Amino acid sequence: FFSPLSPAPPLLTSAAKLYQLYSEEAQNFEILRQSRSDVLSVCEDHAHSPAPSPPPARRPSSPRLSISLTQSASLWRDLPGVRNSSELQELNEDQRRLFEVVTSEASYCRSLDIVVEHFVKSKQLGALLTTQDRNWLFSRLADVRAISHSFLSKLEERMESNIVHFTVCDIIARQCQRFKMVYVPYLTNQSYQDATYQRLMNENPGFKQIVEKLERSPVCQRLPLRSFLVLPFQRITRIKLLVQNIVKRTTPGTPEAMQAVKALKLLEKLIQESNDSISQMKSIESLVSLSARVDFECRTLPLISQSRRLVREGAVLELMDFSLKDTERSVYIHLFNDYLLLSIQKEGGRFTVIDHSPVSELRAENCRVKLHSLQKNLFRLHMSNRTLLTQSHDAGTKQTLTSDLFLPSSGATSCVGYRPFLDPTLTSTFLLLKVNP
Repeated sequence: FFSPLSPAPPLLTSAAKLYQLYSEEAQNFEILRQSRSDVLSVCEDHAHSPAPSPPPARRPSSPRLSISLTQSASLWRDLPGVRNSSELQELNEDQRRLFEVVTSEASYCRSLDIVVEHFVKSKQLGALLTTQDRNWLFSRLADVRAISHSFLSKLEERMESNIVHFTVCDIIARQCQRFKMVYVPYLTNQSYQDATYQRLMNENPGFKQIVEKLERSPVCQRLPLRSFLVLPFQRITRIKLLVQNIVKRTTPGTPEAMQAVKALKLLEKLIQESNDSISQMKSIESLVSLSARVDFECRTLPLISQSRRLVREGAVLELMDFSLKDTERSVYIHLFNDYLLLSIQKEGGRFTVIDHSPVSELRAENCRVKLHSLQKNLFRLHMSNRTLLTQSHDAGTKQTLTSDLFLPSSGATSCVGYRPFLDPTLTSTFLLLKVNP
């Protein structure tokens, strides 16, 4: 065995694959290994739990790995240092997972190095990009790389201190705050990144030509730019999955288990915050787009708000006064988490809002009246100036919709909380409106 004071072993003297290739090979290996394990488990009564999904591979982050990981492409178990060591060949699944954290991070960092040095810093590409397009396309890739280099350096130091018995989850836990600083902004920028890339490829022949030229370089190993841009999205979730499997295979109550659980919770929180930020960004984008296409026939309502999100939208049928020539008309509904908008849809995707009401002022009640031969499964939704009658296809759907919209009550009830009442599973939903006298 290697002692903590031994010089760095030859385990990482060969290069890792680019992260994209490493991840694919690791996944294929795990599929094969788990298939064999499933067969053996029938006889061994599941002596060992399934192996975790392999972490996604990235570029090397430390100087010594940046040098050593630029040649052959292998998983850690294929490195000469592993193949030639009887001790390392006998490592159990728990120890192998820890090695995969380190070597996959090295692979991840190598891929990040390529996208930054080869694409982001390309003078030819930079000459074709405006400052805004550059920010949207490459976001904070350089910052992601810097954090990953620092992370890998700490992992290497820990592994080299005792190559057989080392831990990584405490390092991951300490890194989560730094991960948050770069991953949340990068992931939030995804929609702008995708839109910018597509627009430049479609509208800027020079950009497309340079990108394809850079992609043909041997350093990219035939991988496209987009495969490099999505790496941070893949990596952060892979780290979580790997830690999740470490938790499953660590003895509960031990310091290692507590650190693994802590790291897992912090990673889950990071991913949730990223998802929340992405959702908020998309909501604001949709509100900005809608605000530019809306005219108000009634009192104007400012639509753009960080706390507002579109829950459901769709065209429905309004029942007009029976004495009028036209007894029906199509009405479009935008249901937000805090407001309900009733509009008339115009050409070109525009809308004229005829009424709106805060969700807090809506109330619902059962409706059993016969109206235009619509006799079943009706319920009445009251706004400030209108009464909405909705027909569902069956009593079960009606019950679901009313309970989703409001707290159960024998009569009308104030709206306390709800989910969309325009059920997308229905082939048709009728919303009948009657102006109060």
